[in-house]
Amino acid sequence: MIERLSHRPRYLRRTAPRSGPTGPLPHGRDGDLPPPPPAYVAADDTATDEESTILGFPAESGEEDQDDGPSVDETYPVDLVVIRHPDRLACVLLILAGVAANVSLSLAWLSGSSTIGLTLVSRGFDLLGDGVGALLRTGLWQPVTVVLGGGLLVLLGVALLVPTRAHRLVGVLALLVSLATAAAVLVLFVEADWRFELFGVGTWFATAVPVLGVLGALKAMLTVPDVALAPR
Repeated sequence: MIERLSHRPRYLRRTAPRSGPTGPLPHGRDGDLPPPPPAYVAADDTATDEESTILGFPAESGEEDQDDGPSVDETYPVDLVVIRHPDRLACVLLILAGVAANVSLSLAWLSGSSTIGLTLVSRGFDLLGDGVGALLRTGLWQPVTVVLGGGLLVLLGVALLVPTRAHRLVGVLALLVSLATAAAVLVLFVEADWRFELFGVGTWFATAVPVLGVLGALKAMLTVPDVALAPR
C-alpha cells in the first residue's frame, strides 16, 4: 500500500499552500488595530508641512494679518484750523496811498501855479454846501475825491491789522474807494487832453493814490487763509 501511495500521480498529491495564513488579522490590546507603520506617519507629516507652506515660505493666517495694523479706534483724528492773522503788507500799501493823498495837499497840482491842493479842496467843500451838482459842474471834485479816498484808505489799512481769518471784505471796500480815486484822476487827464506837462507834482502824488490803493486791495482780497492741523 505504501508503494501505491508513492506512485500516485502528482496532481493527486496534497501540497502546502504557498501564501500565508488566511485567517483574521491579529488584534492588539483591547481589540484595537495595530498602529500604522512608520512610513504612513512620515507621509502624513510631509503632507501637513506642504499644506502649511506656500512656495517654500510659511503661510500666514488671515487673523494674524488683521492684527498687524492699528485699529480705527487707535488713530488720532485731526481737523483743519484757520489761523487768524493780520495782513501787514496790504495795510502798508493802503496807508502809503493815504500818505500820498496827504502830501498832494501841500503841493501844486498845476504846473506854473502857486495854488496847492489844500486850497483846491477847501474851495470844493465850499461848493459842496450848495449841493453835489454845484461841485460836479466845476473841476474841483477831483481833488476832493482823491483826498477823501486817501483818508478812507488809511482807515481801511488800519482795519487790516486786526487778526482775522480773511480780509476779503476790507479788500473789496478798499478796491471800490481806489477805483473812485482812479476815475477822478483819469477825468482830470481827459479834460487836459492828456497833456501831462500841464500838471504839477501834486497831481502825480494824487495819481499814486489809486495805484497803491488797488495793489493793497488786491493783496487783501487774494490772500489765501492760513490753515494748520490740530487734534480734534
